[in-house]
Formats: sequence, structure tokens, C-alpha cells
Amino acid sequence: MSVERPERLAALRELIEQVQPVVGAHERTLEVDPPVRELLPLGALQRGTTVWVGGGAGATSLAMAVVAGPSRCGSWVGCVSVSSLGWAAAAELGVDLSRVAVVRADGPDWATVAATLVDGFDVVLCGPDHRPGRREVSRLAARARERGAVVVALDDAPDARAWPGVDLRLHVDARTSGRWDGAGRGWGALRSRAITVVASGRHGVDRSRRVELLLPGPTGVAASASAGAPGSGTEVASPVPVGSDRVVPFRVRSA
Repeated sequence: MSVERPERLAALRELIEQVQPVVGAHERTLEVDPPVRELLPLGALQRGTTVWVGGGAGATSLAMAVVAGPSRCGSWVGCVSVSSLGWAAAAELGVDLSRVAVVRADGPDWATVAATLVDGFDVVLCGPDHRPGRREVSRLAARARERGAVVVALDDAPDARAWPGVDLRLHVDARTSGRWDGAGRGWGALRSRAITVVASGRHGVDRSRRVELLLPGPTGVAASASAGAPGSGTEVASPVPVGSDRVVPFRVRSA
């Protein structure tokens, strides 16, 4: 154990003491942005659950979209193992960075840090820098159920096998995702990217469903003065039914 480890854990616990939930644990859901509601069985994040987000390109943007609503509604978001995340892009997706705490955790410390964050934060985002074992996942999920926190697991694996027993899986379908709008042949600017998300799991989502979201790329998007462009503060379009799927606009805010 390194010399710095006790000091780091003590500082983390001091931060936890300063973070007070804005809603009681008896209020069992956390509000999300309207497009994200299409993916969630209750139209909101259910406290005490674990949500896995993965599938490849677009998963990072999707994870940021999931935590954006709670952060702007006053919930604190604790992040661990997220060194590769782009925070400028997160701000464009609506994440309130003033309500985000990022903690670096080495391999041996990961379980302790993640559990401590669950004790004090409404939402805990676990990034792909560390892949926990089955026992770590099980203990963290049990602690989240006890504390009423939401664990969002951003994974770079193609499926959720690294996070067994999750309540909800949000899988970006690489075969039908990645379509960009705005660029012509030698002209234009990238405005938005369409990703297809397959939502499945337990508690009301036993039957998987597919939803298409318009999300910007993880490294940011080009601003546009036209209506509906990212950064203009307006919605791209109204939800349009397409067969059994739904095309859902994501409201993008400038940083």
C-alpha cells in the first residue's frame, strides 16, 4: 500500500461529508433529459440500480447523456476510472461540471473508492480504465441498492459480460450507428451523429427495444447558427415513429 493511499482516502471521505443529496433516498428516481427517458423503464433513473453502457463508438456520449439530467437537477455525480473522458464534450451534452467529482483510483484501491462514492453520491460513473471482477461488481451493486445510488458503468467491451447482473443494458449497435449529418463533398461541418441504442435488462425491460438518438461526437461538434444545430439550444426535431423504433432528438446545449 502506497504512502499516499490513506491520505487520498481520507480526502475522499472528507469530500463525501460535504456532499449532501438534494433528494431523499425514498424518492426512488432521478430525472433525466427527455430523449433518455425513452431508454429507461420508468422514464427516469431508478435508485439502487446499475446501468451498463457500452458497445463501442457513441457509448461515451450516451453515458454522458444519461448523467447530464441528474447533474443539472442538483444531483452529485462521482466519477472513477474516467481518465479518457472529454469534459468539454460532456459540458456540450448538458453535464453540469460543477456537480461532478472525479477521483483517480489505482487497481487495488478501485473497490474502496467506488464504494465510498456510492455512499455519498446520487450517481457514480465507473469508466473503462478499470475492469472490476465479478465479486467487486456484485458488492458494488449491493451497496448501491442499500444506499439508493445509481451506478453507471461505461465499458469498452462489446457486451456486458464484464458487469454481470446489471439491471439495465444500453448497448450501442455499431452496425447501425455512426451516421453523421452536416458534411457534404468537400464542404459543410459535422452537426450531429445518429446512434442506435438497444435497451434491455430487468425490471420492465425484459423485452429489448431499439431507440435512435442524435448525439454529438465525444470530442465535440461544430457550432451552427441554423435552427436545431448542436449548440443552438433548440431541439433537432420532434420524435418520429419509424417502424418499431423511435427517432429521438437530443437537445444539445453549448458549453
